[in-house]
Amino acid sequence: MFKKILLLTIFSIGIILPAQAIERDITVDINDGIYTFKIPLKKYKNKIKPFVSEELTTTREVFNNPDYNFKLVVNGGFFDPANGADVSNIIIDKKKVGSLFSNLSLVESLNKQDRIEKVLNRTELRILEDSRDKLSFDIVNHFFIPEEINTEIKHSIQAGPMLLPQFRAEEESFIKYDETNKVIPLAADVLKRRERTIIGLKKDIFRNDYLYIIIFTSGKKIALNEARDYCKSLRLNKAMAM
Repeated sequence: MFKKILLLTIFSIGIILPAQAIERDITVDINDGIYTFKIPLKKYKNKIKPFVSEELTTTREVFNNPDYNFKLVVNGGFFDPANGADVSNIIIDKKKVGSLFSNLSLVESLNKQDRIEKVLNRTELRILEDSRDKLSFDIVNHFFIPEEINTEIKHSIQAGPMLLPQFRAEEESFIKYDETNKVIPLAADVLKRRERTIIGLKKDIFRNDYLYIIIFTSGKKIALNEARDYCKSLRLNKAMAM
């Protein structure tokens, strides 16, 4: 059966769960239709991982399932609504559980459009593990190779585009420019205002690491370039769209 939905789970979301029910050291800011979660990775990095449902479902249903007991669930990577197949790479517990190449009709189409390499190299959230089982988080393009030795990817969710430190919508084939330099959208409604989920990373002046989850609801729809500017206002070091 095709994998239908990919989620980033943390041991529930303000839209579903009252803010006061979130763990006390997770900051929840609710402002004008924007939900911003600031999660200290020092405490929670071992409790964050991707989750793949084998059937079409919703974040609410997953969150409310007593078998999982998740405290935060947000939408993750993409799947093809035409056939339910993957359109991005997914790694869980060091095993690849999703790949663009499982969707052969899409691969053939992208290859004919000369877009395959750019789509393969879209941005992903990585949870890395070193030889001492220490975890770290990064947001990089898929072909990026870590400089650290003895480090491997434990979990990853690919989606994109990257918003910070660079806005890579063109490089990841979400947009292109025609001969008159006009922007042509290719995917993900990049030029339209819509609900969005953004993942960000930030290191503060004390070198503490934080994971940001920013949810733009139907009350505050936003285009990707506007989401990038919002992430800049929060002084995030890295950010990507999910």
